Amino acid sequence: MYKKSTINLLVALAVGLGIVSSSAVWAKNPVAAVRNMDNNGDGKVSLNEWSKPPFVFKKIDFNGDGFITAQEFAKKWGVPMPGGSSANKSISDAGSLDESNTIIADVHMHPHPENHPIDQLTWMNRNGVKWAGQGEIKGGRAIREKYRKVMGSRFIPFGGQSALNKIYLKHGISALENENHWMFKSLMNELEDDFASGKLKGIGELFGNNSKTNPNPRIRRKTQIDAPTYLAMLDLVARYGGAMTLHVQMDEDSVEQLEVLADHNTKGNIIWAHCGNNSYAIDVRGVLQRHKNIYCDLSARHSPKLKDKVIRKRPHQEIFTEYNLNDDWRELIEEMPDRFMVGTDTKTETHYDEGIDNIRNGLLANLSQETAEKVAYKNAQRLLDLH
Repeated sequence: MYKKSTINLLVALAVGLGIVSSSAVWAKNPVAAVRNMDNNGDGKVSLNEWSKPPFVFKKIDFNGDGFITAQEFAKKWGVPMPGGSSANKSISDAGSLDESNTIIADVHMHPHPENHPIDQLTWMNRNGVKWAGQGEIKGGRAIREKYRKVMGSRFIPFGGQSALNKIYLKHGISALENENHWMFKSLMNELEDDFASGKLKGIGELFGNNSKTNPNPRIRRKTQIDAPTYLAMLDLVARYGGAMTLHVQMDEDSVEQLEVLADHNTKGNIIWAHCGNNSYAIDVRGVLQRHKNIYCDLSARHSPKLKDKVIRKRPHQEIFTEYNLNDDWRELIEEMPDRFMVGTDTKTETHYDEGIDNIRNGLLANLSQETAEKVAYKNAQRLLDLH
């Protein structure tokens, strides 16, 4: 048998001599894979540039935006980005925070296992984002701790999201609503420990009702949002001065249950993820007027998270565009400037940059300076005790 190093040397020589195609080498190099097919030089591969069957393209295009990035190739192949997300990266590689514009607190940035915290911090620094975080989609406590240890006080750690998804996938909705279920009790003990030791700012993102507003059909569900489990989690965040992020789309019964939950413990703060997803400003105004402990997170109500096909089908979901803010929402945000925050809810570098640009130019630039600063970071700083 030949040694692996010998085989690699022979392949390299063969490529250099033109004996084999360079595709044999870039096949596991994400950057080279993009470069080889990127005909228009935009740093990503479109379906028109793709030479293999379309079904293969769709499997690699994880976020479904119609393009394949180097990060998506790396994820598909299970390899690190060259010169990128490796274990030996240091905090200095992230650069320094750009404070030339109003700083931002991104309250809806999930820590993804496929991204290195240093890379995430690099994106934040470049875009003037001082704090960012939310619950872990997968990876549990370990991935949350990895981000917290690397990013320190600039990471906003929320817990419970992946554990609650696991409970649902294993035991269904009944287990999510049963405070005596052994998996839920175990999770509550873990969350209590992490709150007590200062490792958590909140619980979430909890999928109370994402039955029509989640791209992953496996985790879509509609639960009883005022069930004993939700009441217990709200009591826990109230006890430690944290917040609970809840994904509740604008179904009448679900919103009624959300309001019952808010009344259960008025000291427990609720961040309404995506501001109800498919809500109108007039709907949200009534909820916020009745409940001082409900706040709105404006993530996924703008591009790039909100895709063109969604906007065409449900245009009311788009609160702001690249340069414009819906008049009804502007009026509401100016009327209640202490109740809104921003978030990106994306996991790729290009989408992160675009998302923050749209927040700055489409949302903040169309608000009064005082309101813009509150929405950008001051509300999150106060609510989540960010330093």
